[in-house]
Amino acid sequence: MKEELRKLGLTENEASVYLALLELGSTNAGEIIKKTKLHRNIVYDNLNKLIEKGLVSFVLIRNIKHFEATSSSELKDYIEKQKQEILEKEKIANQIIPEINKARESPEMKQEAAIFKGIRGVKTILDESTKTKTELLVFGTGWGAKETLKEYYEQWHLELRQNKVKARILLPIDKKGSYMRPFTAKYLPASNIMPSTIAVYGNNVLNVIWDKEPIAILIISEKAAESYRSYFNLLWKIAKK
Repeated sequence: MKEELRKLGLTENEASVYLALLELGSTNAGEIIKKTKLHRNIVYDNLNKLIEKGLVSFVLIRNIKHFEATSSSELKDYIEKQKQEILEKEKIANQIIPEINKARESPEMKQEAAIFKGIRGVKTILDESTKTKTELLVFGTGWGAKETLKEYYEQWHLELRQNKVKARILLPIDKKGSYMRPFTAKYLPASNIMPSTIAVYGNNVLNVIWDKEPIAILIISEKAAESYRSYFNLLWKIAKK
């Protein structure tokens, strides 16, 4: 029966004390402590909680409290009270949900992040980048992507071209020519290039770490995207063709 009582909202200790009272009948705290093997403070604390719930009552006999479980109708009343509290919470939730949604849709609040692991996960998010309606900006390392993605590497570039995505890439100067259309490339000293590949498109910032099991971290944030876009354009001005 303990599990059923737990499902009705009682804690593990509340259920233990309540079941002990059902078995013992009217009794003092000492007998409940013996029966449940719980610390006296825990027993007293849970007796008080059960009294508040209306599931336990007590009487004074020779100045000693004797506790007993109340009738089954009190258990029904307790469940009914819970139902009313849930309905009240649901009513409040329905009132504030439109405001929460409105706040989440504001540019200041709209920020999400996701992690994609493995080649399949990276391909999934790269597929999304081919559908962008904005310019694709890439801080490229010049290594890792082609070796890891293999034939998908060329397929990705093909989809970008087919979707007429405008794209620019910054590469280390020793990797001249290691790019494909639709990218327009410029070059910087290797010290100015980040060790991972970062792509910026729309409100997305995608950071890909190339390894045997690559990891892609996607941040969806208008502010973050604008920050990276500004940084890219700053580097683009000083980069060499």
